[in-house]
Amino acid sequence: MSTPHLIASMRTACSAALHFGPQLSGAVLLRLGYLCLALFTAVGKAVHQSGDPRLVLAQLQLVERFSQQLHRDQLAGALDAQASGAHALSRESYAALRLPEDDPHAITDDLFAGPPPVVQGRSCYKNAEELLAAWLGIAYFEAQRRIADAHLLIGRRTPDGSICAPRFTELAKLYDQGTASRHAIASAARRLEKLEPQDTTFEGTATELVAHGDDGRTLDESAAQTLKDLGPMAAQKKINSAIKTYKQTHGKQLPPKLGFFPGPVVNGVHFFSLRTNATDAQLIQSVCSQSGNPRTEAGRADRQASQEQPEGAGEDIEQNDEAEVGTQQDSSSASQEPGPVPEWLRSEQPMPPWAAEESEDDADEPDGEEHPPNTEAHDDPAAEPDQPLRRLNAFMALLRAPYTGGKRKVIIPKCVVYLWHADLQNLADAHGMSSNGVEIPPGELRQMLARANIIPVVLGGNSQVLDMGRRMRYHQGPIREAILARDRGCIVPDCTAPPDQVEMDHYLKAWSDGGETSVYSGAGMCTKDHHKRHAGQLKVLDVDGLPHVLLPEHQDPEQIPRRNTYWDARQAGESPARTNSATCDSCNGTAPTGAPKAHFLGSDDDNEDPLASDGA
Repeated sequence: MSTPHLIASMRTACSAALHFGPQLSGAVLLRLGYLCLALFTAVGKAVHQSGDPRLVLAQLQLVERFSQQLHRDQLAGALDAQASGAHALSRESYAALRLPEDDPHAITDDLFAGPPPVVQGRSCYKNAEELLAAWLGIAYFEAQRRIADAHLLIGRRTPDGSICAPRFTELAKLYDQGTASRHAIASAARRLEKLEPQDTTFEGTATELVAHGDDGRTLDESAAQTLKDLGPMAAQKKINSAIKTYKQTHGKQLPPKLGFFPGPVVNGVHFFSLRTNATDAQLIQSVCSQSGNPRTEAGRADRQASQEQPEGAGEDIEQNDEAEVGTQQDSSSASQEPGPVPEWLRSEQPMPPWAAEESEDDADEPDGEEHPPNTEAHDDPAAEPDQPLRRLNAFMALLRAPYTGGKRKVIIPKCVVYLWHADLQNLADAHGMSSNGVEIPPGELRQMLARANIIPVVLGGNSQVLDMGRRMRYHQGPIREAILARDRGCIVPDCTAPPDQVEMDHYLKAWSDGGETSVYSGAGMCTKDHHKRHAGQLKVLDVDGLPHVLLPEHQDPEQIPRRNTYWDARQAGESPARTNSATCDSCNGTAPTGAPKAHFLGSDDDNEDPLASDGA
């Protein structure tokens, strides 16, 4: 049979199962399913043997579509098993249906002849969950979860045995369309269910959704719109924030007790647990980010281990549950430490132009002051302490600083708070965001605004902060603070790199080409995306005064300039109209024509730039 005839026959088989499914016998339907599984398996093996990366990517896309469809079929099948009373079949029926997986021809119409034989009296399985766990070889709680998810997104049973609408209708519509990740939709539905009263539909009493957001919409509707519009990480963060706000508003979540708690001692290593509010957490995050930055004096100083690490202590500590949690949180950061370059990776060819431009002209300092390379660094990178130990060194240096009197560079914790101009008009509900990504709740925000040692930055329309008047090669000091106040983090959509790891990119015009270093010429980008921009793998455009990212066509077929929403950065069109001109006495600078006016608070002297302060 030729390839066209084979494909035509397969299309006929697919259309037959689709259009004549009810008329086909159970044996025919199952045989078609087994053939599809065998064909899919054979195709996967052929793709694996080809070694063609293009074919591999196309196959992966197909596999993902299969995965999405399988997720829905798992939930729908679990609901059908519950609604049809499959757990009440006779033992003989179960034995006959347990067919050898490699022999689809053993399926005959005799297996499905007549009505299903239901056992009289005590059945083999108590309920559908118990049946699915034993029949499919999965955990009982997994079977229970599938049926519960089906009630949320597929349908619910009524007292008369029929199926009614699912509990979350808006999420169910999105789930049925398949335009968003069904795994993410199911996860969101499970979290929203915890906010709702117990579902009594099966008992004959209708249950309405009670969880609503500040905009008056149900959280079901808000979550569906969020999953539809945003990327997976940004959507997850926004849904988590909405759930957290609802819990706090309705008293469903009590915060843990604050304090400093001594823990156990494991093989001579002492454990401590520290619980703080958002204000104190920002100071600690500031110490962590500065001590982990090798480009600052304080960061390099903390590479000098102040304590001896007992040999083999890491292996013993990892066996402790509490230490394992801390290890998981820092694994992603610690993995970024560079190691020695092997000989086979050292090229004899000159560096490409885009890479040279990045390293020589546009590689900005992430934080702190500019310093020359440390020529006295350890020859053995493995001898340097890892990031968690550097944080400990910095913390211990702060404790010893008052009485040691040493000349070592000590980290000064810094707290910069970002909030929008509209928030000042409603401080009762205003939330702030620190420069290290810590969300500041309204109560703590009002207290912080009253302190002289806190540096609030208030932004006007379209997040455009005035030029700080600092002309230099790198975006540092007040200029860097202002750009981060506008972008909050990396501007590439769905990037979750912490704000303290963000670099500044001359996106309008490169410094080597005569570009200026100002708030308007810089864009926040993580190291990975910064390299991608210089390599031409993505573009950064100026849209209404805000840097927007144009992703490659295979990532964004619509080719719409976008900004990251993960760190709650202001988007174009969300703020008041621009004014013709604006000046700011506090920074002695004049904004370009058409830029909105920015105001800075936190200083008693109007002529003093509060962002230039080291605030404690």
